[in-house]
Amino acid sequence: MTITSEEHILVINPGGFSAKAYEAFRELPFVASLTILPGVGYGGRSDPAEEITAEEWARTTVLVTGKTLPPSPEAAPNLKYVQLFSAGSNQLHNLPFYRATDNVTYATASGTHGPAISEWVILMMLTFFHNSHLYPKWQAEARWGDDSEFPRPVIDQFGRTLGVLGYGAIGRQTARVAKALGMKVIAHSFSSPPKKERVEVAVPNSGDPDGSIPEKWYTGVEGLDDFFCSGIDVLVVSAPFTPETAKIINRKTLAKLKGAYIINIARGGLIDTDDLIEAAESGLIAGAALDVTDPEPLPDGHKLWSVNNISISPHISGHCVGYENRVTNIAIHNIKQLRAGKPVTNLVDKAKGY
Repeated sequence: MTITSEEHILVINPGGFSAKAYEAFRELPFVASLTILPGVGYGGRSDPAEEITAEEWARTTVLVTGKTLPPSPEAAPNLKYVQLFSAGSNQLHNLPFYRATDNVTYATASGTHGPAISEWVILMMLTFFHNSHLYPKWQAEARWGDDSEFPRPVIDQFGRTLGVLGYGAIGRQTARVAKALGMKVIAHSFSSPPKKERVEVAVPNSGDPDGSIPEKWYTGVEGLDDFFCSGIDVLVVSAPFTPETAKIINRKTLAKLKGAYIINIARGGLIDTDDLIEAAESGLIAGAALDVTDPEPLPDGHKLWSVNNISISPHISGHCVGYENRVTNIAIHNIKQLRAGKPVTNLVDKAKGY
């Protein structure tokens, strides 16, 4: 699909993001108008749909959003491109507009999160294996602590195996950083062929552009058992959430990951929560770090809060200064591609669900 008319861009800006980033849209010669609705987005913040007039929806050709879409295809007849702030698109799948529009191009923010989330992964991994969560406690107590208080021996990660389940932008950047620590990286991808090129638009020169970092590849549903049984020390769950991957980490797969430390930065639904708690408390796995949970947000009193070898953060591993600039970079790149009749990056495949 080629876009030839002037662009009318509507940005529904998640709270906490600077609106200055979107001024880059005004520099494009084919942009006729830019509307920014501030202070809205995820985590219970107000839905701005009621603030958007019928006239605004009708003229919008490009929408930059977290999860708010037009009320109907008829309300936004000129909309051709939707840029998401998220790496996934599952939040849209049940929305009427998304289900009814095959003539709209949707793209994710994949690649935007890679550096921040990969650093969070390494942070949580090293915090766990170095017991460094005790250091602030000792300092607050003005006490010179001792490693006899460590709940587990310190284990450095040199030579250990990092398994990446889902080798997209986040998985690739995590592999890059882990390799710098001396880890062996293996990867599983549901795509075939798995070892494919991916050049990042949001953060140029990041990730693993030619897929050369993993020492071994596994692919498809048929490759999962071999992947889980390959001696993984640290598993990073970074696959899309689809019916195929729902609760893919369960009692059966956890038994194959004996002794592993599991890190989930994808979606909480990829892990069976009850099975994870059982595996962590029994010592079957070393522990886990979760930036996403099922349910989410995790309610008060949920058992996950009290499992001492599971760490939880409130779905913020990808938050960083400049995030909105990177999303804008993707949108500008893709708008230019569409206008030239060329393929876009991070295209959502509705059939696959991501």
